[in-house]
Amino acid sequence: MTEQSLGERHSKCVNVLIFIFPIVINSVKVAGDIVLFVLAMMGIFIAISQKISPFIIKEIKVFSYLTTGYFLAVILSVQFSGKVIELAHFIPRDFYFLFAPFIALALYKAEININYLLAGVKVGLIVLGIIIINQLSSGASRASGVINADVFGNLAVSMFFVVLVFYQQESFKHKIFTLLALLSGLLVIVSSGTRGAWLSLLILLGFCLYFLYKQNPKSSTRSKIIVVLIIAGLLSVVSLNQSVKDRTHLAYTQASNWFSGDIAVNSVSERLEMYKGAIDNVEDVPLFGHGLRTSNIVVYKNTPARFQNYVVSYNHLHNAYLTNYFNGGVVLLGALLLLLFIPLRIFIKAMSQNRDEPVIVAGALLTLGYASYGMVNILFGDVFMNAFYVFFMAIFLMQTAKLTKAS
Repeated sequence: MTEQSLGERHSKCVNVLIFIFPIVINSVKVAGDIVLFVLAMMGIFIAISQKISPFIIKEIKVFSYLTTGYFLAVILSVQFSGKVIELAHFIPRDFYFLFAPFIALALYKAEININYLLAGVKVGLIVLGIIIINQLSSGASRASGVINADVFGNLAVSMFFVVLVFYQQESFKHKIFTLLALLSGLLVIVSSGTRGAWLSLLILLGFCLYFLYKQNPKSSTRSKIIVVLIIAGLLSVVSLNQSVKDRTHLAYTQASNWFSGDIAVNSVSERLEMYKGAIDNVEDVPLFGHGLRTSNIVVYKNTPARFQNYVVSYNHLHNAYLTNYFNGGVVLLGALLLLLFIPLRIFIKAMSQNRDEPVIVAGALLTLGYASYGMVNILFGDVFMNAFYVFFMAIFLMQTAKLTKAS
């Protein structure tokens, strides 16, 4: 078999996998793990057989160093915790970052057709919509597929914007399919009941409009107007939903009561007490932190007695930045910030040269979305959040590097 035919087979296999992954990542347990495992094994095989390293290939080396660096920071947080035996079994949750360079290598060696990815995300949103309708009809108050409702809502937001940013460049036939996927995605986001996801949706809509405004004048004015109308329509639908109104008003009331001195236990006051307890004790955190998944054990002692059992029942502080700082100190927090904001800088810089490339905008919105999720929830450490970020960031960074190189 010739090298060319092997390359074609590899590309076909990779394109099938990038179509499947968005469909199964938060609808079928373990299926997303299998896709990434196959990609990682393909990358390792390529590295060995062709004697190449993902750390020296320009298009993927930044991604490779960032992900490996984050994994090493996790290892250090365990190593210096003094509880290595107790905490080591949590490390496999972050194996995605260890194998991320080889996943990127497998993707790099393929001729990726981004349309396969886009189709997979659209189908994935529609499948999630069907799952949500089934769960709601069965009496579920918060639909969440097969995973935690908060994670479910956040990933749906990221998928929603991957679809939205490609809308302008699609044919009319594909736009009909896109609108169906966007409506399904909106149903998923609202039905998850995740207020953090709703907030991220608004933040990313703002950035999406800004990036749309910054596009070249040659971009179709008609397409821009249509996108703005779609966004306005979606916001109107969300604002009229009674569940959104009720949960938003409840959050406002609970927050107001807490700031006025009422320390009744509820979902908002729990988070605010965790934030307060963590911020008041940031100076006591060692350089390498207290250890992986120990943040709440440390902070609960500094919260009022009525909140302590609730605080210790979680394994994170509902803020990724505080959680990482308490778990791994400056090292783990720094690794998290680098993993988020170095890619964002790359996308913003590339956008100045290729303003009309949706894959670059999608990459920027992915990092901004994750940065916003981290304000009120965990980021990395959850297997679904890890897998999603590694997969999509590898593709977006690689495609951005190729576009920048060609321009």
